[in-house]
Amino acid sequence: MARNRAVPAIVREAQRVVFDELGRSGSRVVVLAHNLLAHRGSFAAVAARLAPRARVVNVDLRGHGDSRGTTRAFSTADLAADLAAVLDTLAARDAIVVGTSLGAAAAVELTRQRPELVGALVLIAANPHAASARDRLTFGALATILRTLGPGPVLTSILAGLHAPDAAADVRGATTAHLQAMDRRDMARAVNAWVSRPALLPELAGLRLPARVVVGGADSPALAAAGRVLADALGAPLRTIAAAGHTVQAERPAEAAAIVEELLATTGP
Repeated sequence: MARNRAVPAIVREAQRVVFDELGRSGSRVVVLAHNLLAHRGSFAAVAARLAPRARVVNVDLRGHGDSRGTTRAFSTADLAADLAAVLDTLAARDAIVVGTSLGAAAAVELTRQRPELVGALVLIAANPHAASARDRLTFGALATILRTLGPGPVLTSILAGLHAPDAAADVRGATTAHLQAMDRRDMARAVNAWVSRPALLPELAGLRLPARVVVGGADSPALAAAGRVLADALGAPLRTIAAAGHTVQAERPAEAAAIVEELLATTGP
């Protein structure tokens, strides 16, 4: 494992993973892990709000943003190992790990793999269930389209899945630009990582750590129900952010940051 000193990044198993590090050196670490087909820029406003109180590590998951150029298929376990490598490089422990959807799956896997690295969890728009047969067919078709044709033919439906209908134009525009810049193979591999994710509930069995579960009020009703399942499994509060879609951190950064600030105030040193 190596770290590129010119640009904040680590290289693990030939995969470059890029991150931003900002905020108060020596203070509690907060790790931000975005959702499928998003990028670390979606957490930029959250990171800026948290920086006065924490050491914030905002990661581009492999296959996304500047962590582009995958050479093989990957899984949520790989994403978790990447996050662990970033934290090891920074000599960080007891982090508050904030994950949205795919990032939430990686956060739970990280907690299972390396419990000493994780002191608290914030799971946003998380799905506790493994993909259904219908999901495997739907996302398998999506991966094929993305790999062969790129996002153009399915851009409208992807945006509808990522954002509330009334999401700000600049937020939707940033997502559109990111999708259009992604490598087709990276997109397909990321979708396949999502569809092959394990169920979270068995991973959560026995976990006893501070947590918050967050859902967007304008996200799918199924994810609202899933949020309750997760909250019950963790014994954690469920927070609904009104009018937010799936990418809560980009649409309602102040509310998302406030939930993390609550954990900063009530946990750790």
